[in-house]
Amino acid sequence: MLYQRALCTLANTKYTLPVISQFSQLHSNSLRINAGHQANQLGCSPLKSLVVPAAATYATDVYHAKANNNDVGILKRVLKKVGFAHNSKSRLRVCSRILYESVADKINYLNFFEYFNLPNTFNSWFLVTELHVWMILVRAMAEGSEAGEDGRFLRNSIVEAMWSDVNTRAKKLGAQNPSRTRAQIETMSEQFQAALIGYDEGIMCDDRVLAGAIWRRFFEMKCDDFCKLEALVIYVRQQIHMLDHLSREEFLVKPKIPWLDLEKDTLKKKPT
Repeated sequence: MLYQRALCTLANTKYTLPVISQFSQLHSNSLRINAGHQANQLGCSPLKSLVVPAAATYATDVYHAKANNNDVGILKRVLKKVGFAHNSKSRLRVCSRILYESVADKINYLNFFEYFNLPNTFNSWFLVTELHVWMILVRAMAEGSEAGEDGRFLRNSIVEAMWSDVNTRAKKLGAQNPSRTRAQIETMSEQFQAALIGYDEGIMCDDRVLAGAIWRRFFEMKCDDFCKLEALVIYVRQQIHMLDHLSREEFLVKPKIPWLDLEKDTLKKKPT
């Protein structure tokens, strides 16, 4: 009797069944259950066809959602493999090259040579490059200075990019005497390490300390025009301020350094 009552009730009611099947999408418009002949045998009204499009639609949505999630997961894994994950080391290396090239390609070296009375030599080029690379390194360390963090890795990659460029340029200039070129690069490497320490101390202290570091390294203790020394101190402070206000997106994700122009942004605005 209980079975008969249940079947009669089922015969006169339309249900939406929460059926989830991997084959539901094949029957989303045609899935019907017909038990009318059984209801007639029991004296019940003919069983209405049970239409379950909602269940099939739900199953189809779930199926496609899982497929899409799988596709996204596979895509992320592939991008990570080839080195395009958001914080991957390969991506940071690419960013380091872009950041270094923003110095080598964007800085107007002639302005520095002319205003500060520097000879147009490889050493003068390196002194200007070194100063700007140091400023980028200061900003890079704000992204994490501990071992394994992005900032430290980025700093090392920028230095590697710089020395790669230095070696390439030096080989072209000293092709006839490679041993002398190597010796000069080793000397420059030692001077670079000392310059970083002096500049770091200067940026953390007042302008007198920074001016001393610039006078010893950039001018090689040969500058008697203190107005020019003051101009370079102001220039460095301006650039550090600009870099400090760059977001992670602007500096690391999509590097684009809006370097200030020495002549337009510093010399013409310097107080007299």
